[in-house]
Amino acid sequence: MVYSTVFSERSLEGFRALLGEPDETSEGFEALAADADEATTDRPAERVVRVVRRSHREHPWSQDPAADSPHGSAHAERAMAEAVVHLYNPAQLRVLGRVQGLLAQEG
Repeated sequence: MVYSTVFSERSLEGFRALLGEPDETSEGFEALAADADEATTDRPAERVVRVVRRSHREHPWSQDPAADSPHGSAHAERAMAEAVVHLYNPAQLRVLGRVQGLLAQEG
């Protein structure tokens, strides 16, 4: 698991708790076909961003989980970005990019 190599114990515990909380987006996101069109990827992005917003409210550390990385936040962010590219298909990556864009618009 990439998390254990880049995050602090506190962040790891937080991730375990978050991953243990079921949400309405997991199944649809995981089932998203690699060649899904833009309209198909917009719907999951809108649902995922709601879940992320809720996580940020309920678990403030999740806004910057790499902040206390023992190897530095830049290293943690690079490692996670590389892992995400290998774990998810192109449509899922578009969803994640759209989620990041929506969150960035909020400031």
